[in-house]
Amino acid sequence: MLPRLMRFADLLVGTREEGTAVLRRALQRMLAEEHRYQRGVALDVWAFGEIYRHWLGELRDHVNPMGLANIEDESFARLFGVEGEEIDMMTANFIGNLPPQQRLTLLLVYGERLDHADAGRVLDVPPETIAVRLVRITAAFADRLDPYGDESEADMVDAFYPEEPRFS
Repeated sequence: MLPRLMRFADLLVGTREEGTAVLRRALQRMLAEEHRYQRGVALDVWAFGEIYRHWLGELRDHVNPMGLANIEDESFARLFGVEGEEIDMMTANFIGNLPPQQRLTLLLVYGERLDHADAGRVLDVPPETIAVRLVRITAAFADRLDPYGDESEADMVDAFYPEEPRFS
């Protein structure tokens, strides 16, 4: 499970070096607080959630949390590269420019094959928010592929699938 956790932390932070550092600190905390694990929860879902919560805690403690989100396109693209394979820079660039929560949603649902409920547990959001994020990512990627598309379609996606649920 460690390679999966490393990929999660790397994608969360944007670089392997910082991802490894965040993972190391999160694992130390998880070992020290192992009593927080609840029986019946899949270990990988719990571990992903703990790493995510640890990262959020570090962001809250940082003076300029958005300053940490500076991702260099080439180093970020290497996170997806397999030795000897060519890297699709357009896709890596698109994913690298997504907010961390959307990047993680992609990884959890398509990379780790978690269902929306488990991905929601990791990211501490309802399953509906996971579905909304995926729709928004898909719409944004379609816009990237077809820059001359109809603007009203993007407006419809925003209207029907807002990033944050609206309560009336």
